[in-house]
Amino acid sequence: MEAVKAIGKDADEGTVALTEAESKILLKKYGVPVVEEAVISTVEQAVSKSAVFGFPVVLKGLGTKLTHKTERGLVKLNLASAIEVKNACLEIQNSAGADLEGFLLQPQIQGKREFVAGLFQDEQFGPVVMFGLGGVFTEALQDVVFRIAPFDEIQAEDMMEEIMSSKLLEGFRGESPADKKQLINVLLGLSKLGTERLDIKEVDINPLLVSPDGKVTAVDALVVLNMDNRSAAKRRFAERTPQEIEVLNAALEQMVNAKSIAVIGAMRPRNRGFRGMFGCLKDFGFPGKLYPINPKADEIDGIKTHPSLASLKKPVDLVIIAVPAPFVPDALRDCVASGSKNVHIFSSGFKETGEEEGLRLQAEIEKIAAEGKLNVIGPNCMGLYVPKSRIVTWVAPPDKSGPVAFITQSGGHSQDFSNYASSHFGIYFSKVISYGNALTMDSTDFLEFFSHDEETKIITMYLEGVKNGRKLLELITRINKEKPVIILKAGLTESGARAVSSHTGSMAGTEKIWSAFFKQSGAIRVNSLEQMAEVSAAFLNAGKVEGRRVAVVGTGGGIGVAAADSCAQLGLDLVSLPAEVTQKLRQFIPPAGNMIRNPIDAHLLFIELELFGKTLEILSESYVDMFIISLQLEWLYNFDNGAQLENVINYIAQKAHNHTGGKPLVVVPRQYSPLPKYVKKRLMMQRILCEAGVPVYSVLPQAVFALAKLAEYYDFQSKHGGHTEQHAAKKMMPSN
Repeated sequence: MEAVKAIGKDADEGTVALTEAESKILLKKYGVPVVEEAVISTVEQAVSKSAVFGFPVVLKGLGTKLTHKTERGLVKLNLASAIEVKNACLEIQNSAGADLEGFLLQPQIQGKREFVAGLFQDEQFGPVVMFGLGGVFTEALQDVVFRIAPFDEIQAEDMMEEIMSSKLLEGFRGESPADKKQLINVLLGLSKLGTERLDIKEVDINPLLVSPDGKVTAVDALVVLNMDNRSAAKRRFAERTPQEIEVLNAALEQMVNAKSIAVIGAMRPRNRGFRGMFGCLKDFGFPGKLYPINPKADEIDGIKTHPSLASLKKPVDLVIIAVPAPFVPDALRDCVASGSKNVHIFSSGFKETGEEEGLRLQAEIEKIAAEGKLNVIGPNCMGLYVPKSRIVTWVAPPDKSGPVAFITQSGGHSQDFSNYASSHFGIYFSKVISYGNALTMDSTDFLEFFSHDEETKIITMYLEGVKNGRKLLELITRINKEKPVIILKAGLTESGARAVSSHTGSMAGTEKIWSAFFKQSGAIRVNSLEQMAEVSAAFLNAGKVEGRRVAVVGTGGGIGVAAADSCAQLGLDLVSLPAEVTQKLRQFIPPAGNMIRNPIDAHLLFIELELFGKTLEILSESYVDMFIISLQLEWLYNFDNGAQLENVINYIAQKAHNHTGGKPLVVVPRQYSPLPKYVKKRLMMQRILCEAGVPVYSVLPQAVFALAKLAEYYDFQSKHGGHTEQHAAKKMMPSN
């Protein structure tokens, strides 16, 4: 109780560190096992109490300003007698000077294994818990992992398994295994403390000592307070009310299904270069009313212009602003005056510049939007691409609609990804939202919208920074149980963070905290737009994956080592075939020229396709969870000038899934010659197989990566009680 009172008193004065004794009293309330200890005022008391504890003892200087005691020589270990305790007191008095408020006396706890646990406030995610190797190795090796609070027992246990030194938690050199239940309670206690006490700026428990019998004890601890954290955190992580969410969802629904669009800054088509957003909408066949707003022109593309939105006499469903940044505030005021609430600001030149004028303009338009209750996508973005509604802001987009949504801070990525995914994997999009600087609507608002969007089965995201990381985590954890969420997170290196700042003005966050985010949410992490397409293709064309066992069936023995390495690196099991399986296969695959292992190297299977199907059936019965078909394209082509290659392609497209029992199957064509005849057949293969729902990957590591992410996703959902069988059983093939 005294510590609690001290906390309140000190916190009002700003940032302050509790004494070690006060820190431990607080931590003990949250389930952290702390060492027995006594606060001592005098040298005589120290000598007397040490005899009660029994030697050896530890003596420490105590005071609110004594936060780094070891560096100042204020920690005395293994004091084995009364005279050693007395001398230690005198040395600490001399070193601490006026900062000394007393002494802290503890029994000497024996143990070789030291860990560290802690808590801190992150700008994007709020309270974050840390665990890792402690003692003098904490800063040197940085063997630590993180979790965003709150989290459950499963995540706490995962933290212990993820550190590189996790073996120290097991039986070690004759010592008992660490009491993992105690460690779990420590981590869960810190999680609870962080979420309940927003005035806690930092907690450092180091060392968290494991004794020879496995008992866990916090022998040193520091709690730092900052009352400003409470109010700041409440503002930073404020959530929208259900009514606000309903309004935004309705606004987005109106935007993506717009029947009328006005373009402020519409321009005449140029002879070359950018067509202009008005021209892009017209060329894409937008069926609704188009209103070019340009006071300096009478008509654009044969359509009468208007001097302002107000002159239309009625609101429109969507306003696109494409004027230089200094003119955007007036354009927004025109939106307010006209009653048009839904706005996409294409224009750049705001906070992403990092310059004073850009920051001033951003603040100005933010105020106008807030006061006018505008729903704004942007600024500094491409806005919407909705094939079904014929809405787009760039030239020549894919015109088919599909089950994938893409949320992106980058405007360029919206065009690049939609083009790449459609051309390489036959992936098409329900909706794409490029949102740039996120003036009034952020990634979490779009996620909320897509969670209820019936057309969207998979959500892909490109993130640079987020305003409310805690909300993002909560949403993805929920949505990911029904709709896989695939994320490319940029700006995690120092140079990447600088680029993000100059691009969208976002706060990038650190690699290890974002790594925790992915582990907690179950979101699928990729490292490029290409990987995002590769993984999306796997999810679109596969049902639920039951395990990590993969079989590679192909031609050429050299693929074996490469396949084994790729699978091992990404957590897939290139499973060894049991003797009974080998015997079954040997009944129709002769030993000469064929290898019946895994990978299976058997040219015969691609000549006699019934045997290929029979092989898949045997492997799929109970031994394999997914398949990679590796084809030496040039060999197959040269076999009979391409005829058999076409037979193989059509067989895989039409019958392979029947033989695998619906288990995922992907194809990797190996083509090394640049001759046009081979290139042409490869393109044909890609088209036929993609249309049939069989992803085609350029190289083996791409295929392994995609399947590994598929297995990782279902592993997570199984462990955390997510994803319904009904949803998982469905393949999400693109629709026209």
